[in-house]
Amino acid sequence: MAENPAATVSLEFSLELETDPLGATLEVAVPDANSDEARQAFLDSAEASLVGQRGNLISQCVAEAHDNLASYASSQGGYDYEPVEASFQGVEVDRGSRSLSVSWSWDSDVAQIWEFGSAGFTIDGSPLLVFAFDSGEYPGLAEAFPGGTAFLESVEHPGFAEARWVRDSLHWLRREVAQT
Repeated sequence: MAENPAATVSLEFSLELETDPLGATLEVAVPDANSDEARQAFLDSAEASLVGQRGNLISQCVAEAHDNLASYASSQGGYDYEPVEASFQGVEVDRGSRSLSVSWSWDSDVAQIWEFGSAGFTIDGSPLLVFAFDSGEYPGLAEAFPGGTAFLESVEHPGFAEARWVRDSLHWLRREVAQT
């Protein structure tokens, strides 16, 4: 009876969050196999599942991250998240003779701020914000800003809660890989 060449392989798997730029790197290595044919067959299958097939795991992970981001933006009062989503840099695949490396990222400073959150901060300007108002409608503002025009030179921002939109998508990917 012929031996199945894909029957015996050892596998090393790592999934790491990257912070500059924000994203992830997935490494799949097959250091030991009963033949190079078995190793290549496994890497072919892994590459197809991760990045090659329609609905592959990495595209699903990115979609999961974008869903998480949209949910966060909505829960925080409707932040405009589309520029962060649009900063997605795509997926890079590096295939070696014994391994496969897949990386993806977002090129946006806001992506990191939302992922990890931030402490409160002051926004300064000269002026930062000018707005006109009807002093009859807003008597409280009329006391502070006679003449119906307000000039703000700084604003205290409370900071951002961490969204964990990328890290949560990586947890999703780990669960999916563990089930396959």
